[in-house]
Amino acid sequence: MLTATIDAFHTPATTDFKVGDVVTLKAGGPRMTVTYAGPVALDAGHWLVCEWFDEYGELRREMFSPASVRAEPRSIPAGSVQWQRVGRAA
Repeated sequence: MLTATIDAFHTPATTDFKVGDVVTLKAGGPRMTVTYAGPVALDAGHWLVCEWFDEYGELRREMFSPASVRAEPRSIPAGSVQWQRVGRAA
């Protein structure tokens, strides 16, 4: 009897994230950079500490389960960033 499991989509394991990877929450949200991947004190399992800048330019940091995020490309496609024009005071 054959009991092998085949992953037809080559889905990476949830613990394959490493420092420097860019991720987003599966529920949506900003692009975040993984700054730590591994166990943390007082919480069993594997965790990701991610950092990003919010809409006010403030640096944010939060801990997430690897199962709650998905990998994003490191580069941003042209045209996806919009600059806000800041006027000069005379």
